[in-house]
Amino acid sequence: MRPDPERAAHGYRAIWYYTAGEIVVRTAAARQRANDDRPAYRERVLADLDPSELPRLAQLADRWVPLTAEDTYLDGLRSFVDGLVAAR
Repeated sequence: MRPDPERAAHGYRAIWYYTAGEIVVRTAAARQRANDDRPAYRERVLADLDPSELPRLAQLADRWVPLTAEDTYLDGLRSFVDGLVAAR
C-alpha cells in the first residue's frame, strides 16, 4: 500500500482526469450537435446493431441520445471517490 500523500496525489490526478474527460466529451458533443444535422456516429452504429449479438446495447439504441445527455457527473464522481476511499 502506498503512503497516504502518494495515494492522495494519485487520487487527485485520477479525479482530475475524470473531470477533464467529462469536459472534453461534453464540449465535443455540444459542438457536434450545433454544427451537424446528422445523427452522431454512435447513434448510427447503435441503430445498426444486431440484437442477437448485443441485445443490451441494441435495446438502448433508440434511447441513447437522452441517456447520454443526462448529467451524471456528480453521481460518477461520488462513486469514484467512494472507490478511492474504500481501496484504502
